[in-house]
Amino acid sequence: MTGGANLPLVSSYNRSVVLDAIRSAHDLSRVELAAMTGLTGATVSNIVRRLIDEQYVVEMGQSASTGGKPRTLLRINPTGGYAVGVQIDVDTTTSVLTDLLGAPLGRQRTAAGQTSRPATVIAHVARDVRRLVQDAGIDPRRVVGVGVATPGPIDHARGMVLNPPNMGRWQNVPLREELERLLHPWPVLVDNDATVAAMGERWAGGALSSNNFACIYMGTGIGAGIFVGGQVCRGTSSNSGEIGHISLDPLGELCFCGNRGCVELFSAPPAVVAAARARVGAGTGAALRLTGTSVRQDYARIGQAVQRGDPLAVELISRAADFLGYAVVTLTNLFDLDLVVLAGPAFARVGPLFLHAVQRELAAKSLARDSHAVEVRLSEIAEDVGSIGAASLVLHSEFAPRLISLKSRTG
Repeated sequence: MTGGANLPLVSSYNRSVVLDAIRSAHDLSRVELAAMTGLTGATVSNIVRRLIDEQYVVEMGQSASTGGKPRTLLRINPTGGYAVGVQIDVDTTTSVLTDLLGAPLGRQRTAAGQTSRPATVIAHVARDVRRLVQDAGIDPRRVVGVGVATPGPIDHARGMVLNPPNMGRWQNVPLREELERLLHPWPVLVDNDATVAAMGERWAGGALSSNNFACIYMGTGIGAGIFVGGQVCRGTSSNSGEIGHISLDPLGELCFCGNRGCVELFSAPPAVVAAARARVGAGTGAALRLTGTSVRQDYARIGQAVQRGDPLAVELISRAADFLGYAVVTLTNLFDLDLVVLAGPAFARVGPLFLHAVQRELAAKSLARDSHAVEVRLSEIAEDVGSIGAASLVLHSEFAPRLISLKSRTG
């Protein structure tokens, strides 16, 4: 639990400390809040009064008496505000409306071809976001903001998409600026999809109880969102966690990033599909029924073949899972993690094979294995982790205490 600070000019930080404590513990009294956060009783009472006025917090009855006066319990009000999350991927955009606890209330998915102009995709996103809010019948003034997840690299400070390798027309696109113009007065936050997926797990998935965890997000590529000490780990430009570009073979195939033998060249869907097509071409994979044109469709067919028990499909995915496991060991040893979550559309149908491989590698090779276990699990919010995570990006900015911001404000 993050402690508060009885200092001038940190009221926003202390407000976030209180909100996060209530969200994490569900039902708390004012006395318990003061004990957990280190804030004075008067400070807690003032903050709680404002949060009730803002409809973010509600009083939910009283605790059982222990001899003194029963204490009034506080809880986050799910309908006190809303967030919209948008996942922009290579060929689709997915928008989700959530309440304050990250529970999805509506969803909109729109096709967006790889050759679509960014301006066209952005206009469709704005339309979908407004439609979600309108169809839900909620007051637009209760929308806290809009979060957007996009493949990196990005310029986080400016909300700009720089040059994602699988989205060739997205070069230096001012995504936040354009969406804020179309969605005024709602604020827009932009982050890379792996970091956003980790936030989704933190808020609406299965990572609430861990302060040191990674979410491995696999769509077309592979990235990792990382929390250390309860704080998201961004790096200088919010492009940290590029686990897909850890080199596993320095003499191997050249990757677009300039490195050789990267994890993505072994484990990402395009690599799996390429290997499958080669086997088909050699006359040993006809049962996979590949299209030969669409990576997404062929990867889905490989996943279906895995579920049927096709030996070649199981072999291809198992090999990809092994290499991902090697990289996850490196990531876990770097940050001393206690939880790894596998999330994203590429784990659909084939998740158990990846889960087993990562568990096996960590059990055998994690340096801290004699000190603590590293739990590995599949995401509870599965393919929607990007869009729900993007909504959580907004909630995280509203609720979560940010120590770096505090330092910059107090000099």
